[in-house]
Order: sequence, then structure tokens, then C-alpha cells
Amino acid sequence: MLTQVASLLKHLVVRFRQHTGGSIAPIAALSLIPIMTAVGAAVDYSRANNFKSGMQTALDAAVLAGARDDTSNWKQVALNMFSANLAAQAKSGSAASPSFTQESAAVYKGTASGSVPTSVLGIINMKHIAVAARSTAMASEADNSCILTLDHGQPLSHVSLSLNGAPIINLSGCSIRSNTSLDCQGHDGNVTKGIAAGAAVDCGKPKSNALPVPDVYKALASNITTQCGSYRPGVTWTPGAPPSGTGVKTVSVGGRTEYHICGDLNLSGSGTFSPGADTVIVIENGSLNIADKAAATIKRTAVVLTGNNSYPSSINFPTGNGKSASLTLSPPLDVDDPWQGVALFLDPKLTNNVDNKWGPGASFSADGLVYLGNSNVVTDGNTSSSNAKCSKFVMNSFITNGSVNLDFNQTVASCAAIGLKQWGGIIVRLVK
Repeated sequence: MLTQVASLLKHLVVRFRQHTGGSIAPIAALSLIPIMTAVGAAVDYSRANNFKSGMQTALDAAVLAGARDDTSNWKQVALNMFSANLAAQAKSGSAASPSFTQESAAVYKGTASGSVPTSVLGIINMKHIAVAARSTAMASEADNSCILTLDHGQPLSHVSLSLNGAPIINLSGCSIRSNTSLDCQGHDGNVTKGIAAGAAVDCGKPKSNALPVPDVYKALASNITTQCGSYRPGVTWTPGAPPSGTGVKTVSVGGRTEYHICGDLNLSGSGTFSPGADTVIVIENGSLNIADKAAATIKRTAVVLTGNNSYPSSINFPTGNGKSASLTLSPPLDVDDPWQGVALFLDPKLTNNVDNKWGPGASFSADGLVYLGNSNVVTDGNTSSSNAKCSKFVMNSFITNGSVNLDFNQTVASCAAIGLKQWGGIIVRLVK
């Protein structure tokens, strides 16, 4: 159809040029040239834009597929995807073989060029319209970090995970990760990856410019219930029995027992603190305090800190020369318990007086999730996994000082066994 229109317009121009019967004829003929050019531009450029849009879609799909593949064969995967998606556009134009490059460990790029033959603009010797497309995708590997810093609201250049001093880092099967930047100071263990959305500095197996990982644990706060109101006398708990006293309110929620501590919970003595399997301790408007020389083990229990931001909500170990204490936590295992896999959880609505400083002399071991999303943690003490070989310590920022010992061990099977939710799969997104 467009070819016929072009032929007809060309024929009219010839007839006007040959007709000399009146002075208006040459003027009319000349005026047709810009009109035809405008018509041709509108028609042909519309076809070119349609082809470019299809080529851009095909290229976007290609770099996403390549980034998800994340193997040495990713370019071929991307090319196959591009060719398959462009096939529908073959009648409108043609594209050269695209070019794919990997700018960094997480950034995948593709460029493509093509041309669309004109139907009308050929009259003015414009035979083709060139088109081009560019696409960039970012990917992050499946997360298996034992330590993650969220660093809310900070630029990517901000260092939120720093291993100062002379720490002993033993991480088996897991990495350390920051949603901004991290500085290992040359201390990174034997098999640890240092993964950062910003820069990973002085880390073995560093991976900078990774995608930030989502906070998949924040939503657990919807399971928090409160009982204390403004009442907060506090509770001292010793081994061998559930917490008791006027500062404890015991309730049943969804068939599980919850012990609500109104104010501070003070752990004193050494041994197993036994509220019962698959229970929850909710500390309202208070902190968890471990006494000097205490060695507290809380089994199959989620410890939850919540409140109204008027009082400190932190985990306090004794400090000073010669003082020491240990805390060992393990999470509920009942698959019907919304706190399954969670050892310690700081309500994300708490932002006031939630920072923590542990040690020297502190020893904190936990299986499952320790979520302190708004807390800036500084440790001079030892932090580690317990027995189940699955730990995730999630904090706003984390700094070690001195000769601390970070000892974590994680396997996929162990995390699955305790029901700990993890970031799964390769996260890929297009970027402009």
C-alpha cells in the first residue's frame, strides 16, 4: 500500500513538472515536495519506532535472562532470548547481532542496532532509518550471609560493616554482607565472601556493587501482641522454671504460650532457662540484661523486644575488667509457629535507645535469626552460631573491636530444618 502511495505521488510530481499551461502548476508541484516528505517522515518513522520498541523489549529480556543464568554461558543464553523475541519484528526491519558485556560481577549490559527500510522517504534518497537499543541489568546471587547490615537511609559509600582490631573470623558456608559498604580490614576468614551494595574493601573474595537485599524479616512484626501497657516493674529470671512474678503476663495466642515481660528482663545465674518448647517471650518497654558471670541458655524460644520508644530496648552484657557473661539462644521449631526459626527479634518500630555494645567478656551464640534491624552493634566480645549450623545476624550496622571471635556455620539443609526464611534465588532487575 505504502509503495503504491509513493509511486502515485512521484507520478503526480512528474505530471505537474511537465504541465506548463499555467503559472500555478510549478508552484503547486514544488509545494508537494515538503508535503510528501512530511507524510513520508510520519509513516516511516512510525514504523521505525515500532521496530525499535520491539528490539528494546527483546534486548531487555536478553540481558535479564543472561543475568539470571549467571554462568560462563550467559552471553549465549542472552543471544538466544534476543533472537526468539525479535522474530516477531523481522518483517519490519532487521537487526545486527547484539553485543553483550559484563561490566562487573553484578552488572550485565547489552547493545543492539538495526535498520528499517523506508517506503516513502526513498523519494528523497533516504532508503533506511537506523535504530539502536541499550539495556543494563543488575543481579545479586542467592544470599547465604551470616551477618547482614541494612544501613537504613545511608548512601552506598557509607561503611556499615567494619572488622576492626584483630578479629578471628571463621565462617563456614556463609558470607558477610552490607546493603551499603563494608571494610574487612584484611580479616575475612578462610571461605568468607564480602558482599556489598557499595564497596567491599580489604575482603577476600570481595563482591562490590551487588544489589541490596530486601528486608524479608520486617513483616514478622505483625505477629507481635502486647499486654503490659505502661506497667513495667521488670522481672528477674533464674534457671529452671518459666519467668514469674508481678511483671509477667502469661497468655495463649494461637495455641502457643507467650510470656509478656513488663519492663526489663534480667537473667541471673547459669543454666537452662525453661519457659517450655516453642514459646515466645515478649519484652515490653524494656531490655534483656545478662548478669555478671551468668551463663544463660534459652531453648526453642523466640525473644521479642517491643514497646513505645520511651525506654531502652537492647541486649546488655556486663562490662568492665573481669566481668563476663554468655547468652545462648535457639528458636522455636514448630512449623505452625509464626516465630519458627527466630531466636531474637527487635520490633522495627523501635528506633530509640536500641543500639548495642557487647563485651569485652561477652559471648553471644544463637541459631536461627537474630534481627536487630535498627540497632547499631559494636562488639568487643565473641559472637557465633550455636549448634544447628544456621545463623543470620541482621543489624543496621556492625563493628568489631579487639580480638573478638566471629564463628558462624551455615548449611542450606540446616536452615531448612529450623524453618529459617532466607533470601532465595538470583535477584535481577533492569536499571537505567
